[in-house]
Amino acid sequence: MSHNNYALRDYFLYGLGFILLLEWLYPVPYITSGGSVSAFIVIAALFFIITLLKLPIILSFLLRVVVTIGALFWLFPSSQEVQESWFSLVVQDFFDNLIYILAGNVLELSELFRTFLFIVLLSILSYLLHYWIVHVRRILLFLIVSVVYVGAIDSFTDYSGEASIVRLFIIGMILVVTLRLLKNGEKNGSFSFLKIGKVMAFISVFILTAASLSFAMPKPEPQWSDPVPFLETVFGFSSGGTPIQRIGYSEDDSMLGGGFVQDDTPVFEATIEQGEYWKGETKNYYTGSGWDLSIDETNERHVSPPIQSDELEAVEREEKVAQLQFYGEGEQRFNHFFYPGELLSDEIENVHTEQVEPVVIHPVSNQATFLNGQVPPNQYELAYFEQTFQIAGLKEDGEGFSDLEMDAYTQLPEALPDRVQELAEELTTTSETVYDQVRAIERYLRGPEFQYETEDVPVPGANQDYVDQFLFETQRGYCDNFSTAMAVMLRTLDIPTRWVKGFTEGELLETNEDNQSFLISNKNAHSWVEVYFPSAGWVSFEPTPSFSGFNYEQEQLDLENNDLEEIPTPEEQEDLELPEEEAQVEETEEGTNDEAASNEQQSYGWLIGTSIGLLIILSTLVFVFRKRLSTTYVNRKQRSAQSVEDYARSFEHLLWLLRLYGVKRKENQTIREYARYVEKELALQDSPMVELAETYEQFLYSDNKHQLNKQKFDENWKKMLKQITS
Repeated sequence: MSHNNYALRDYFLYGLGFILLLEWLYPVPYITSGGSVSAFIVIAALFFIITLLKLPIILSFLLRVVVTIGALFWLFPSSQEVQESWFSLVVQDFFDNLIYILAGNVLELSELFRTFLFIVLLSILSYLLHYWIVHVRRILLFLIVSVVYVGAIDSFTDYSGEASIVRLFIIGMILVVTLRLLKNGEKNGSFSFLKIGKVMAFISVFILTAASLSFAMPKPEPQWSDPVPFLETVFGFSSGGTPIQRIGYSEDDSMLGGGFVQDDTPVFEATIEQGEYWKGETKNYYTGSGWDLSIDETNERHVSPPIQSDELEAVEREEKVAQLQFYGEGEQRFNHFFYPGELLSDEIENVHTEQVEPVVIHPVSNQATFLNGQVPPNQYELAYFEQTFQIAGLKEDGEGFSDLEMDAYTQLPEALPDRVQELAEELTTTSETVYDQVRAIERYLRGPEFQYETEDVPVPGANQDYVDQFLFETQRGYCDNFSTAMAVMLRTLDIPTRWVKGFTEGELLETNEDNQSFLISNKNAHSWVEVYFPSAGWVSFEPTPSFSGFNYEQEQLDLENNDLEEIPTPEEQEDLELPEEEAQVEETEEGTNDEAASNEQQSYGWLIGTSIGLLIILSTLVFVFRKRLSTTYVNRKQRSAQSVEDYARSFEHLLWLLRLYGVKRKENQTIREYARYVEKELALQDSPMVELAETYEQFLYSDNKHQLNKQKFDENWKKMLKQITS
């Protein structure tokens, strides 16, 4: 056979290896958002071509570096808003992620760095597959790991790996058998392409037939319980039953319920005069299981004044400035701004560029976004009104709601149980004003009947209302439960209410003369309620126990008035004795929902895939360099030998090393016969192996074991080691 035919054969087999690698790329959208499948296929193909060219190692390495940098620039292009160069941002990102790795915080790795690791893995696999297929003629290890990889991704993400497993078995078995035949044929000096072709066809037909029959045949019910839900619960991304989620801000609130685990991951730092709640968005459509935007206005975006221009009687507003610095350069997770109180201006300053850019307020969601739809910068400054609500004015208010306000913010599902409204009416029987009604329900939810709980929080059934379950069955939950219950009960009384989500004030870092610095983390994500009063606009209320709430100014009251207890001030509320469980509750946040759980699945799916990839690399490196590693190990052990027993073990290590290099001992051979066989195979002179064998036999069978010529043993040992490794 000509050299060209040999090359074509190897190219064909290497191509089958590339098809196997594609099964690693198809799940990419499910484990990372750093690019599409087609992009990674192109990148992998370039690495395969570089490997096929058989260039000098330095040139091959440089080409791989160029492809890697080009791929990152392709997948993560530079932004016109950022003045720094793309390379400097990438270098800074790499440095930050190396810190995360050294700290053991791998879940915080940026998307760019994760994608970089995946591209490096593709580069290494392109070389390893060529080594396994063309040189070693072995592919079974990679096939097994590929099946495990696809199985793990199939189990822990939404990726369906059934067809992938079938393809892996077909291509993999063809490669395994073909490479075995080639290896035997090359060893014997002959092989038949016709025979290999028949084997390929037989394996393909056999596997397809077996797969079709297994799919068509009836199957018994599983005999063992599924371990995946247990593992998902352990890792914090349960997909069934009572989900255990990770705390944090989520944009999808359609399915509320279930417990969560704490997460101290920092989100942003705020420089502000004093601590404030940070509003992200509001929602007005209650579905019975969660919150959404009203269907007919969800996609409407109008340029509207971010503030109410008229002076309002029941609220005092003071102009303030706040500056936010988000963590994770280039990885802003939110498409909208966060702000305290009420925005003062319809412009926000980009701290990086010092440019002031216009923003738009969605009329329903209350989200503040750039007019051009771009993602907010990593650091920005905004002006806002700090609000102090006047209780006297609020108590005199309550009339004048428009039809739009009533329709959009008093909506309730038809299936809401009647007992929810009955409870709201019972609680507000003695309330004379709308404000009194709001406070009565707020006090009830903050009272001893309810327990603040973040872990053991049930999920409503398929036909069960979220608020009804909380109020009448469980009576335990966190901010989502309390805020949603208050909003729904107020709506049953035709009081316009909307659900608000964002962050609490966070952790105080430092204080200077004019401002304070706060660290806002995932654990500070929170939800509360806003009620509309014509004389004050949207007024915030805090129904969740142990949270401080908002600023109110009490009117002068007659100390002899018996109604004083019905409207306690915030200070009096804070002084009320809370249950022991509530007193120990730290500031917490709203639990994530299906979208957040999906993101967790992607993160853990990526983590599992990367771990498998790193395991492949480590196993491969150990396999490729096994002889060198083994030689270094036995040589070091022999150098440290002191006693006769140590030298005996050195000889046993030598026997193991000979087997590794292919000089195997037959079953019926004695040690001395094997020594002569080794000297013959390796064309040794001066009989170093026989002398070593005699010394070892003396140790085994002689009564005088401690007589040993260590110098002679060392000389023979070095001769053998040199001959074996040459």
